[in-house]
Amino acid sequence: MSEQNKHKPKQDIPSVLSRIKRPKKAVVTAGMPYANGPLHIGHLAGAHVPADIFARWMRMLVGKDNVLFVCGTDDHGSTSEVAAKVLGKTTREFIDEIHAKQSKTMNKFSIGLDVYTGTSREENFESHKEYCQQFLRDLYQNKMLEKKTSEQWFDPSMQLFLPDRYVHGTCPNSECDNEKAYSDECDVCGTTYEPKELKQPKSALSDATPVLKETDHWWLDMWKVSDVLKEWIDGKQRTWRKNVLNEVTNTVAPAMIFSNVHEETFKSIKDTLPKHKSRYAPGKKIVIQFDNLADLEAVKKTFESKGIECALDDAWAHRSITRDVSWGIPVPTDIDPAMAGKSLYVWPESLIAPISFTKVALKNKGLDPASFSDYWHDPEANVYQFLGQDNVFFYVLMQGAMWLGVKKDPHSLPASGELQMTDIFSCFHLQIDGQKMSKSKGNFYTGDQLVDEMGYSPDQVRYFLALLSLTEKSSNFDFETFKQRNEFLAGPMNAAFEKPISAIHSKFNGVVPAGELLPKVEKETFKMVQLYVKSMEKAEYSKLLFMVENYARIINGLFNQYKPHDDRHDEKERVDAIYSCFYILKNVVIMLSPFVPETMDRLRKSLNLPETIYSVDEFNIPFPANHKIGEQAEYFPAPKPS
Repeated sequence: MSEQNKHKPKQDIPSVLSRIKRPKKAVVTAGMPYANGPLHIGHLAGAHVPADIFARWMRMLVGKDNVLFVCGTDDHGSTSEVAAKVLGKTTREFIDEIHAKQSKTMNKFSIGLDVYTGTSREENFESHKEYCQQFLRDLYQNKMLEKKTSEQWFDPSMQLFLPDRYVHGTCPNSECDNEKAYSDECDVCGTTYEPKELKQPKSALSDATPVLKETDHWWLDMWKVSDVLKEWIDGKQRTWRKNVLNEVTNTVAPAMIFSNVHEETFKSIKDTLPKHKSRYAPGKKIVIQFDNLADLEAVKKTFESKGIECALDDAWAHRSITRDVSWGIPVPTDIDPAMAGKSLYVWPESLIAPISFTKVALKNKGLDPASFSDYWHDPEANVYQFLGQDNVFFYVLMQGAMWLGVKKDPHSLPASGELQMTDIFSCFHLQIDGQKMSKSKGNFYTGDQLVDEMGYSPDQVRYFLALLSLTEKSSNFDFETFKQRNEFLAGPMNAAFEKPISAIHSKFNGVVPAGELLPKVEKETFKMVQLYVKSMEKAEYSKLLFMVENYARIINGLFNQYKPHDDRHDEKERVDAIYSCFYILKNVVIMLSPFVPETMDRLRKSLNLPETIYSVDEFNIPFPANHKIGEQAEYFPAPKPS
């Protein structure tokens, strides 16, 4: 063997399978829906279907007993409380109704969760509250929390503090006449401003004139752990999606900002400074970024000696994590009695929630909830989180800072036995007519509508959503394209499934003969398995599905070339071809089972194969010779008439 070939990876299926990274345990989470309405196809497309596909892949990889797929409703905060008030219902009653509907939709679309609970639900709340409160104590102990006083809108008629989005008024920009501008931002002209600048403010709940009242809250200081956050994110440069990295890489780098009146002085000393990047910023400013806080502090002193006035560019790193709402996780008063009546803000609570959901899932399986640490604290386990692109900041920077902030030493990456950092998969938004789907705008279709009113099968919807390139860009749900894909599935794809089954019953007495795998099929299968593993590890499904389609259609080519359905042709060629067709079919069932589980289970039953074939290691196992095949069924349904 040449020196060059000695180091070349083996090009066979067992070698491909041996190179897959297999965690000891895995948790998969999907973005938590608010408990304020039905699940629309944007939820399914951006979080729940991709996460379900990945959870099924992980079960194929490490076994279902080692994988937990958890989710639940995001119950707390003003969103659900206000929605309930509007309908004249108690918050509990309202949330229970929404949860039941969402759970039914999840089941309808075969979202194979181990638990679908909620932050306020009876089976979860007490344990969740205890865990969240201890989290706050640990953050406080590590000096990750700072108490600040700020002004917040208060509705005097309803006697409650209002979120910014529940206050609207006239935009303070003299060139804009928008009378429905938000408290801090106008979505018509794009102006941002201080809440007190909003003209003629009104409460969206009561139409009363709200007032600004001072209130105290805990703020999370992410700046203190920014070096470790940056180290962690830098370590993901080759494995995370670009859209995730682009969102956080520049944000987390320690930075200062100064006026461009000092630009000449800055240029004169630039070459003597530690490694950095600089860029122009709005307001005639210059931002300078560094690799670490130590370099920033050193340059700050240099700037001061040169008369350059600068400030930390750290607004991203300080976020309030408590709120003045009654419906939530109460802040523990042993930290500070003056914070009695405050609640944990829903965002940090929702980041902690999947840990609590994991405990519920374990308890439901008859296992010790304390074994959640096997999933969340073990470096050989992995947590995979699927979410919308606009939530990347929270799941990477805020969650990362929180996880570090409860460690014994927040200034190092987690050790075994501590909360491990998670892997993040984000999707861009599903659009309708070029606009982001939104319940508040009313331009959305619910998952139930597509099935119950329009007559599509859940697997048709799942397949189409997986085909959209939401990992790379926002995509439109286009019904004409959807129809064309359904026509393809009901046509050429079904033909690839049905031809071998029909031929085996009509020409081979329903039994797959002991044939030899055709060289072309063996070669194409190796390439397909290689691509499949690589794509599934990255949760990149769109291009993969087109390749699986092409692989399945090899069957149609084998029928055209070797005529296994026509006993006038060469017997050995027919036997090898029909055997090769069923070998492909078995692999297709495995490959597509995470995407269209109900359809592939019907095909599996037609092939008379056990559920144990849902394993990546089955790619290395031949189709059983002299195997009896079951009856043909309906696989992908015919598309609905326009």
